[in-house]
Amino acid sequence: MVQLDKLSVKGLSKKIGGDDILKNVSFTLRDKEIKVILGASGSGKTSILNSIAGIIRPDNGTILKDGKDITSLAIEKRNIGFVFQDLGLFYSMSVAENIAYGLRIRTKDVSQINRKVLEISKALSIEDQLRKFPSQLSGGEKQLVALARTLVIEPDLILMDEPLSSLDSFLRSSMRWYIRDIQQRFDVSIIYVTHDLADAEILGDSIAILHEGSILDDGDKETILNHPKTRDIAKILGYNLYTKDGNYYAIHPSRVKIGGPIKIKMVLGEKGIKNNYLVDTEYGRINITSEKELNEKDGISLEDLVRLSG
Repeated sequence: MVQLDKLSVKGLSKKIGGDDILKNVSFTLRDKEIKVILGASGSGKTSILNSIAGIIRPDNGTILKDGKDITSLAIEKRNIGFVFQDLGLFYSMSVAENIAYGLRIRTKDVSQINRKVLEISKALSIEDQLRKFPSQLSGGEKQLVALARTLVIEPDLILMDEPLSSLDSFLRSSMRWYIRDIQQRFDVSIIYVTHDLADAEILGDSIAILHEGSILDDGDKETILNHPKTRDIAKILGYNLYTKDGNYYAIHPSRVKIGGPIKIKMVLGEKGIKNNYLVDTEYGRINITSEKELNEKDGISLEDLVRLSG
């Protein structure tokens, strides 16, 4: 039996105010997969999610879910959950009322609503917060309420629009693991959009690189992160870029080797758990991340490089 993709986006295009927001966007999402769409602010990430959710109608292209065309299907019939960047919690409602909201608008009976709210709140360890209001919660607790409100309607696909962007680095780290755990425990597929490379590295099973409304590359995480094809992709992934003999190359800061034939001049150096340096070389400025300390006399090697197609 042929296994259908959970989602297949084909040739999605959208103009807003005369500007091309999405340009022939195509990608697939496997069942039970987390796909991260990585791109800068304004690259079209939210427009992709809004098209999949049915919030906006694309000008061209099709969206297939489990092999069925949902491009023009009503929002409430798509069985898709959405976690917004601002979370969208209702501050006049208690936590329990927020979680129950999706069930109420689907006219579920009160006993079923109460049972499901309690079940999902226990699953996310927020059952002791049910009588509180969002203003009384920490940032991480608000994130869990937003996730509970999405999961309680039992979607098989969840869209996440940079939901961790407002959190500090410590909370972001812990919430990433919550999201990975949710994907496994609740048996859902997830599309997660972000501009944060760490989100992509930890959360993604696969990664699509989005730039100015176009998908530049899409594939498994290891291939995308370690083998950028173009300068635009390498730049988004934080690589150093340089030219040699008319060819374009990239090397990740963590793969610059301390000790080598290339002379350097130290520009900046910050020591910590990992040491970060900015140096001048004959190839331009190079960022370096290393557990070793770097001195100007050491020099560096750029052997572990990637040749780019353009």
